[in-house]
Parts: sequence; C-alpha cells; structure tokens
Amino acid sequence: MVREGGERMRRREFLKLTGAGAVLAPAAAGCIGGDRGKRMPRPNVVYMVTDDQRWDLLSLMGHPYLKTPNMDRVGSEGAVFSNAFVTTSLCSPSRASFLTGRYAHQHRVRVNAPCEHFEESEVLWPQILHKAGYKTAYFGKWHIGKDASPRPGFDRWAVLPGQGRYVDPEMNVDGDLRTVPGHVDGIVSGMASEWLREVAAGGAPFCLCVGFKSPHAPQTPPEELKDVLADAEIPFPESYDEDFGVSKKADVVVNSLLRSDEFFDGPKQRKGAWEPFIKDFYRTIMSADRGVGRILEALDDLGVADDTLVIFAGDNGFFLGEHNLIDKRFPYEEALRIPLLMRYPRRVKPGRTVPEMALNIDVCPTVLDACGVPVPGNVAGCSLMPLLEGKRVRNWREDFFYEYAEREFGNMPALVAVRGSRYKYIQYLDPASMNELYDLQADPHEMLNVIDDPGYAAVLKEMQERLRALEKELAWTAP
Repeated sequence: MVREGGERMRRREFLKLTGAGAVLAPAAAGCIGGDRGKRMPRPNVVYMVTDDQRWDLLSLMGHPYLKTPNMDRVGSEGAVFSNAFVTTSLCSPSRASFLTGRYAHQHRVRVNAPCEHFEESEVLWPQILHKAGYKTAYFGKWHIGKDASPRPGFDRWAVLPGQGRYVDPEMNVDGDLRTVPGHVDGIVSGMASEWLREVAAGGAPFCLCVGFKSPHAPQTPPEELKDVLADAEIPFPESYDEDFGVSKKADVVVNSLLRSDEFFDGPKQRKGAWEPFIKDFYRTIMSADRGVGRILEALDDLGVADDTLVIFAGDNGFFLGEHNLIDKRFPYEEALRIPLLMRYPRRVKPGRTVPEMALNIDVCPTVLDACGVPVPGNVAGCSLMPLLEGKRVRNWREDFFYEYAEREFGNMPALVAVRGSRYKYIQYLDPASMNELYDLQADPHEMLNVIDDPGYAAVLKEMQERLRALEKELAWTAP
C-alpha cells in the first residue's frame, strides 16, 4: 500500500537525508555548545510518548491516586525534567515538534490535519539515525495527519490510522492494513518488545519509537484495570468552579466549547459523569505504564539497558476540569506542562532532577547529540545532554514562545504567549478578546488575570516586548 505522492516524498526525503536539502550543524549549535572531545559509544534510543498525559499524572510526582511504577522507573534511574513544556498544546503539532525540533509555524503542522509540507520537506531525527546506520521502528499512534502508511527511514512500521481504536484496532503494518485483536496498549508494547528482541541480535544500534494511544478519549482501559480505583473518592480540581468574573479570563475562555460543565452534562449531572471519566483517564495511564514496563523489561532481558537512551514524554497536557475546561489548547499550566523523563546509565546518574526549562523541541537535538550525529541547522531546540550530565549551562532559556492557530476547531481563537519563570502573558489574535497576564509565583493556579492591575504595568510591558522579540527571533508570522 503506497499513498498518493509517496514516491515523490521518498525522493525528496532521500535528497535531504543524504545532505542535498539539509544543512547540518554540530550538536547543540546555537544553544549552549558542548564538549565533543571525548567520543562515546553510540547509544540505542527508545522514545515513548503518551497522548494527553500532563506532568503531574505520575506517582513519581506525588499523585495521590495514580500508580505508575514503570514510568517512574525511567525518572528514578535517570533524570526528571521538572519544568518541561510543549510549544503548542495540540497532538499533531506537538508530535511534529518532538520529531523535528521545530516550532509549529516552522514545520507547518498547526492543526490535527494532514500537512503536505511536513510530509515532503521535514526531516525527522529517526530518519537521520537510520541514515547513520541505526535500525528504526515506529509502533502505535503516529497522528501527524490521518495517513498511517509507512514513512521513509523506518525499517519497521505498525501504526494506527488517525486516532485509532482501543480494542481490536486497525493498524497499518508495513503497508498492510489489518485488524489486530486485543487492547491497543498491550498490542503496541508487545510488537515493540518483539522487535527489540529481533533487532538486538543483529548488533547494529537501534531506534525504537512508541506512541501509546492512552489516555486519549474515549478512555477505555483493559478489562483487568476496570475495577482499579473503584472505591476512590476523587475531588474536583481547585479551579473547577472558577468565578470568571473574579479571575477575568478572556471572553473566548468563558465561552469556549471546551467547558467542563457542558462536557459533563451540566452542573446537576457532573458528579455522576465526572467519576467514570476521571477514573478511566487514570486507568488508561496505568495501562500505558504497563506497556512501558514491558519495553523496559525487554531492554533488561537483552542486556542493553545501560547502553540505551530511554525518553518518556506526554505529547501535551490536558485540562481535567481546571478553569472549568476539558481538553487542552489554552496555554494554562495544565495544558502546557508535560512529563519528560530520560534514562541513559552510561552518561546520566540516577535520581537527577533538572529544573531548567525543557521543551518538546529539545528532544530532537538531544537524541542526535547523544548519538554523535550532526543536528540539522534549522532545528530550534537545544540539546539537553549537558543538563542531563549535571553540567552548569550558562544563559539557558528563562522563557519560551507558545503558539496555537487552530481556528477551525469550534470557537477556539488563534493565540501566542510567552511563559517565563514567574510570569505568563497570553495574547489572543482574534478580535474583541481580553489578553491575560499571570503571576505564577503568587497565583500558581492562574485564577487572577492581573493585566489591568497598575502594580503589574511594568511587568506587562516587559512581557509584551519579550513576546515581540521572540516572534522576530523565530520569524513567526500570524496564521
């Protein structure tokens, strides 16, 4: 099965991967500089991403209900990035940023829809590793557009079309569309583990990419987890009943189609709808955790764990009723912040917490840096390897640029934002909407928009100027 235009794409990607279209630069170029004097053996790479799991949905982060021992293991045996974020909180744009190291306006995947530019022009770090001699595979949820047919640069491919199904999903397995019996998390982790055992025997370094469907809607845990948390009394978030008249959220937030009270059939019914939803959300995370454990166990059994860089992340955060919202898209902390855990025993001491700001666009240069492979010169992210190794890094970022441009979804506005270490400024690009400024130190739940407070006038001016500077630096243009 070859999709329309596939041969043209393959030729263009081949030209890029052989150097005809890609400008290459040393690892971490333009970011921090690195000590490349001592050459290290090339590590294997395992990259695992869940769908809609935000930063605090790990028992490692002190969650009172979730048990995620296998995800936790990656962090406890490696490093936890305690301030990790996405530059667009939406599945397809974020996944494209993870794989390219570039912002949405650069790779042009701005919505959850097919993007011809991305397919024909962007180079992904697994493809670069494949060209460098790595065996490569992708299993599970791809979701950069709906097309699940194989991409160049992957030796093995088993991907869900679009969002995919939880039970007995269709999968495109190396060009053959088939129904695979079982629960998707077990299927994907089983395929991944089997491939690891096949490829490890060959001796070449490998790059395994795994996209879990969990915990994306409609949250459907496997049968053996359906009674977990049955007796738990899970409270609503602190900001669930936020008074928008006091907090002064923008009109587009107040009138959003993503309101929790609408999702849960109105205030009178919300308790009866809330508990099944939140418990299944947690159960599907536990299901993905079991899949992570299966893959880690395969690495242990094969004796390659010490020589493998393992990366675990969520593709974006998610509102679970905070600000009376469900879903993501708005740039509040629940949607922006993600779990980001990395383990590489050869170079990373266990139990490290990295407080510096890390972004999804940093994963690409980090992997290539760790593997000793040149980074494309158009990559916007920075290698995290020096931070992982405990080195002091001067002039590391203290803020970052956020963008969202999915006007096609309901009444969602296009917007940009800058998130600093203390303050966040949100600017809506559609008319007749108040902008927002938050003091995250004084107001960590973002329940008081201080944009009209005279005491924050200097901060507002500074944040507006910083946003303009980032837009210019990144050559951002309005959608």
